[in-house]
Amino acid sequence: MQPSVHAVILAGGKSSRMGVPKDQLPWREGTFLTEMGKEILAMGLPCLIVSNEPERIPAELAEQDGVSVTPDLVPSAGPVSGLVTAFRLCAEDVLLVLSCDLPFMDRTQMASLLAYAAGKDGWDAVIPTAQGRIHPLCALYRKSTQPRWENALEQGDLRLMNTIRQLFVLEVPDGWLDPWALFNVNTPEEYDMAIREEKRRKTGQQ
Repeated sequence: MQPSVHAVILAGGKSSRMGVPKDQLPWREGTFLTEMGKEILAMGLPCLIVSNEPERIPAELAEQDGVSVTPDLVPSAGPVSGLVTAFRLCAEDVLLVLSCDLPFMDRTQMASLLAYAAGKDGWDAVIPTAQGRIHPLCALYRKSTQPRWENALEQGDLRLMNTIRQLFVLEVPDGWLDPWALFNVNTPEEYDMAIREEKRRKTGQQ
């Protein structure tokens, strides 16, 4: 029996290096956030958006069936508070956790991530690796890990990796996903790179 899955978009970052909210950056037919939401819904998954400015979420996404929006339920403390909020609100066995700044994370890549985990037992988290580092904000986390995250928040231990080291992690090998699926956009320069890659994919031109 396949575990139930709830997708979570973390859209609460300060975007200090970008200078504007990353979830609102124009992308394809909408924005980073609306396009990611569209891809999640195309997978048939429920989608929770964690944002401390929920009024900023476009109505065409926020009001769709299967989509819910919430601010942090606990004092905001980066991704850890977002994870704790998601675990408190979602009853499913597994959370598919995605930061909002992954423009190439589409339904095909989400399906590949879920496929890697399928049939494998004993893991607490499934996290992709690329170029020698793991990507904890493009990952699967079991509901059973919630106490670890709650404890980290309570202790003020806000470094994701400190808690991840306590988990049994199944690492998705480099190359299983499209390398661009793990490309997260933090700066205007990286946004330009994403736009150029998107154009190259559409036109076939280098």
